[in-house]
Amino acid sequence: MAPSRSCYATLKTVMICFNTIIFVVGCTLVALGLWIKLGSTSFVRVLGSTSVNFVHIGYFCIVVGIVVAMLGFMGCWGAAKESRCLLLMYFLIMLVIFIAEITAAVVVFAFTQFARSIVLDKSLTALKKKYSGYKHDDIVSYGWNAFMLKLNCCGVHNYTDFSGSAFQIRTNLTYPKSCCKDPMSLACNGHNVSSVVINQEVAAQFGR
Repeated sequence: MAPSRSCYATLKTVMICFNTIIFVVGCTLVALGLWIKLGSTSFVRVLGSTSVNFVHIGYFCIVVGIVVAMLGFMGCWGAAKESRCLLLMYFLIMLVIFIAEITAAVVVFAFTQFARSIVLDKSLTALKKKYSGYKHDDIVSYGWNAFMLKLNCCGVHNYTDFSGSAFQIRTNLTYPKSCCKDPMSLACNGHNVSSVVINQEVAAQFGR
């Protein structure tokens, strides 16, 4: 009997500690969500109107945090009080979450390539229609310049993505300076497509 009681006591302690951690994580998510929500005005002022998406992230953190905190509290309290009802409810909720995660994983795996092709197509469309050039501060140009400089790439596939684009029509250049390995070099003239001058990495590969 003694070993059985010892094992039961250990399992109970593990349950309490594990669910205490879950509860703390949930509270942290709620706090993070509230911080994002209350600071959304500052985000908009600093980052522009597109940062309104931070508010949605804040709401998501709050909702998920509340659910996680309640689940942790339920498991911790149920283990401490040895309540069969609470523990049964806890394990049923965990089972539902587990099944939901498996289902979500299967769906994501099945539609990853489809979603990736859509994202790349939309990105290429934005690049061709809305990209203005190096050091332009509009949201599309700024984002693409930062992306290409950070990942050492040129467009979605290569410099030919700029062919027929609004950028090429306006400037008569084959590619912007952000495609260059050294944007300040004299060889980076918008026409020299040598691999020594411009980046040859394919941006599309980073989504794989």
